[in-house]
Amino acid sequence: MPTTTLPEYRVALPKELVADLARHAAILPDWKLTDGLLSPETAVAYRQTLRSFPYIAEFLAICDRLLNAPAGEGFAVLELADLLDALGTGNNGLHAVTALVSLIATPLRAFGRWPLWKALGTNLAIDPMRATGTGYNPMHLDIVNSTWPPDYSALLCVRPDPKGQGHSLVSQIRRAVDRLSYADTELLTHPRYEDGDFYDLTGVGEEWRPFPIIDGLSPLGGFVRFTAKMFADANSADPYIKAARALERELIVGQRRFLLGRGDMLIVNQHLCCHGREALGRGQEDVPESERRLLLQIFLRRPSPLEVMA
Repeated sequence: MPTTTLPEYRVALPKELVADLARHAAILPDWKLTDGLLSPETAVAYRQTLRSFPYIAEFLAICDRLLNAPAGEGFAVLELADLLDALGTGNNGLHAVTALVSLIATPLRAFGRWPLWKALGTNLAIDPMRATGTGYNPMHLDIVNSTWPPDYSALLCVRPDPKGQGHSLVSQIRRAVDRLSYADTELLTHPRYEDGDFYDLTGVGEEWRPFPIIDGLSPLGGFVRFTAKMFADANSADPYIKAARALERELIVGQRRFLLGRGDMLIVNQHLCCHGREALGRGQEDVPESERRLLLQIFLRRPSPLEVMA
């Protein structure tokens, strides 16, 4: 696959693969879910259709290398603009993208009140720090306050910010932990941290309140449960908060920054990376709502370590 002219984290789809997906999109079944996960029957139907496509094995090998340890940085940006040009973002387009990413890991609808693909538009009336706000969205893991956060979080850019801002941020969290002092690292292993509400969630285990930031498990099954959003009402003199702030500083030092264009899909391995977003451009009130930044979010669940070993 021709990737030599792209940044190392970007993955282009060969035109032959785009054509095959476009031709078969209409026969891909609608997704059915079982306990929030793409049903085995739907997954098999997608796999049987896509596995015969030329370039699909090479595409998956590149994704695996970028997303997973030990070689990968823990994130990738799939370039799907040509696919969206061919199919749009209606049923056929989302079926094709869902089938494609289902070969990486199983799609998961974690939020019961939202569809499998959750729209993240731009809302001028809410807290700017929130995912659909206009401000800085600091480094975090999605569904950080659960015993089993999604393995991958993915964001498909339907419309970039017309003001040209809103850069995505990704940082390798385990490398950041390695740069901390022993004292800070030890504090982060204590269950002293809280964030957000926990309700109407599926496939992410139980609520963990309070939780440790470092759970002590390997990157295969464990997480570094960090979110800078928990600092809003925190006591800055608390040594546990100071340790978490030290981790945030290391995350910022190591962060990667880039813009998502139309059709770009950012996939983040939450066992390895945090992600965030810079503020959108000024003057959002002058942009019609239908033209503001719009992303579609989906979560992915890989087999558990025990399933892999079975």
